[in-house]
Amino acid sequence: MPTVTRAPDEKTWHGVLARASDPAALANLQGQGEQCDWCAHPIRLIGNSVSVDTATGVVLRSYSTNDEPDGVLLKACGTRRATRCPSCAALYASDARMLVRSGLSGGKGVPESVSTHPMVFATFTAPSFGAVHSARGGRACHASKGPRTCRHGTSTSCLLRHRDNDPVLGHPICPDCYDYEQSVLWNATCPELWRRTTIYVRRELARLCDMNVKELDQSVRLSFAKVAEFQRRGVVHLHAILRVDPRDDDSDVPHFIDAQTLTSAIRTAASKVSAPLPVGFSGTSLGSARWGRQLDVRVINAREVDGDASSSSESRRSSRAVANYVAKYATKSTDDLGALDRRLTSLDDLDARNVSAHLARLVTTAWRLGALSHLTRLRTWAHSLGFGGHWLTKSRRYSVTFKFLRAERQAWQVQRQHGTAPSEQSINVGVWKWIGTGWRTLGDAWLASQGQREKMQSRTEAREARCIERRSSADPWDERPRHFLDVEAVES
Repeated sequence: MPTVTRAPDEKTWHGVLARASDPAALANLQGQGEQCDWCAHPIRLIGNSVSVDTATGVVLRSYSTNDEPDGVLLKACGTRRATRCPSCAALYASDARMLVRSGLSGGKGVPESVSTHPMVFATFTAPSFGAVHSARGGRACHASKGPRTCRHGTSTSCLLRHRDNDPVLGHPICPDCYDYEQSVLWNATCPELWRRTTIYVRRELARLCDMNVKELDQSVRLSFAKVAEFQRRGVVHLHAILRVDPRDDDSDVPHFIDAQTLTSAIRTAASKVSAPLPVGFSGTSLGSARWGRQLDVRVINAREVDGDASSSSESRRSSRAVANYVAKYATKSTDDLGALDRRLTSLDDLDARNVSAHLARLVTTAWRLGALSHLTRLRTWAHSLGFGGHWLTKSRRYSVTFKFLRAERQAWQVQRQHGTAPSEQSINVGVWKWIGTGWRTLGDAWLASQGQREKMQSRTEAREARCIERRSSADPWDERPRHFLDVEAVES
């Protein structure tokens, strides 16, 4: 349910008045709304729980939904997609930012020594599957010296200067020339291509260090964290942080492995690695999945010494900028409006979602490919255009986990509410039952939307205040180069 900012209608207004007429119920709604962060689609539960000291058997705390005025407990939906729930997505982005940042400069149990390890921020792009409309910074989209047409009779030139918010961006110049099948199969193969890339990077590191892979693995390990981002043309790009760590935590990275060596290994590996595409409609292999020509690799300045960011070269980025960049894309959906947030049950379901013709054709292609016996999973991932990988992943030793961060936040909330932190000797035992999703009445939903709006505004004001404090030492790389904001302009 999107945030509602307009005035309530008559039915909603009656719900608001009914809630406001009972001060206890209104206070309960306020408390539970704050507890679930004014989630747009809270999960309604009934049940009870007790906290027991395992050493003595004494019940420390107990809770039952029977004591609530509405008789339910509201739990946040926890989605990462901002198009479905801005509040939960903001919390997910905050956790993602902390997860990435702790792997760059330490903290949350990660030693600060990781900031001295060689690490880079790399963007892996997809190849071109056909010419698409692009914003080229005031230049014509696709200019040509003379009239040109494709084999379908469609003009291949576009002299328009598209704005960044032009809805035609990412759409093919000629839909019949665009290779929809290979685009979907590339998305499906992207996770395997990334897995092979990490192997190739290790091989290239070993070659540059004049040793074999086994000897390299005995001295260092390759850690990473990556996020997937959908481009407007419907293909996935990966933004990855790669870091070289010593195998023994008490030792240092060998002096002959630095950020420049890691950069060279990544560039060479990306140019060599490939993964076989599955067989498509034609019954023959379509070749191999490879990365696109555009590869951006930048050294990360994790220490952020005063004045260092401004004096560094254009190949460096601060850990704060990288963490913010990754967190921003961790909450994006397949499309800007969130029409493809949920899985499809049939192609008839696609008609009601009001997606663009280009995205609809990609979804249809994925659904049709899913009819093949070896590609049945593509129907499961048709709403994500064939991509079935995780949006944010990391290697085991990169940093902390989402589970760790959420447990810390829960322990802080318990301490704030009860005055004491949960003991390691205590356990929680509960019995819960799901009874529904979403706010019970339209009035509650409208009140929740107002609470969510105030919460988001408060977060924005706090973020702006922090930016003002850091303005004197601002990172000159808060924005990426123009050609990497819209890689379709280069690849097509």
